[in-house]
Amino acid sequence: MTRKSYNVLLIEDVALLAKITEQMLRKAPSNRYTLTHKTSLAEATSVLKTDEFDIVLLDLNLPDSNELATLSAALEAAPDVPIIVMTASQSHETGFRAIKMGAQDFLLKGDFNYLVLDRAIVYSIERHRLQRTIRQLAVVDELTGLYNRRGFNTLHPDIMQQVKQSEARGYLCFFDLDRFKQINDELGHQKGDEALVEFSGNLRSIFRKDALLVRLGGDEFVSMGVEREPNQVNEALQALEIVLSVRNGMPGTQFNLEASSGVAFFNRDGPDSLEELKAVADAALYRSKESRRHARVAAGIQLQEQRA
Repeated sequence: MTRKSYNVLLIEDVALLAKITEQMLRKAPSNRYTLTHKTSLAEATSVLKTDEFDIVLLDLNLPDSNELATLSAALEAAPDVPIIVMTASQSHETGFRAIKMGAQDFLLKGDFNYLVLDRAIVYSIERHRLQRTIRQLAVVDELTGLYNRRGFNTLHPDIMQQVKQSEARGYLCFFDLDRFKQINDELGHQKGDEALVEFSGNLRSIFRKDALLVRLGGDEFVSMGVEREPNQVNEALQALEIVLSVRNGMPGTQFNLEASSGVAFFNRDGPDSLEELKAVADAALYRSKESRRHARVAAGIQLQEQRA
């Protein structure tokens, strides 16, 4: 069996205990461990910003922090890294509280050997991976990989807070695929799904990586974020129109991919509520759909006249 390698951050201020832990890791029969040892929370927090770790072994009582406040600070500094708490405290209540706060496991110093430590690390890493996957599935649309409605409701307050604390302008943009029902009715739902996936990819390629991209449901999409440069959103919408137009003109295309859009802007002075923003963006989206529909009708009439 191939031995896996893991980077471990040990946060322990007692040199003897740190040495014992290092020896345990060296004796692990099935895995290799590369150990980084820090003796304070401040040192650990600093290295977590620059280096990548697979697991953190955390002593709760450190020179600059103690008890569950240590765990709280570590979780904040390394939200994506599983943490195993190691403590001399005999209180099972401390262990239960640590698990509830987000630690993956709780080991009592002097009460485990290298086999137990090895198993705890492997299980903690896998458990953390599964938990992260479950959290992602809860907020991510399965078909497109964009955030879903729950993800939007969870994350949009962060964007609004960013705008409130800066001079930048925020935006909320609604998208709706034109004649999407026609694709489903004439070509089948598989082609409809392909249209949704393709449009999602277009949004990813055009909007900044820090934009909140969402499939609300059906053929309804959202992009929300902060404008880092003047007129950034309008330029993105124009780029999207060009991309779709070029795509639709390519030979062999089975269906046209077209989208109406409506955008609402906000800054630190308002609007303050999401509902107000949604109303403005929704109204702009409706105007866009009507304008595009009238344009298609006019184009159809003109084509009939040319044929006559």
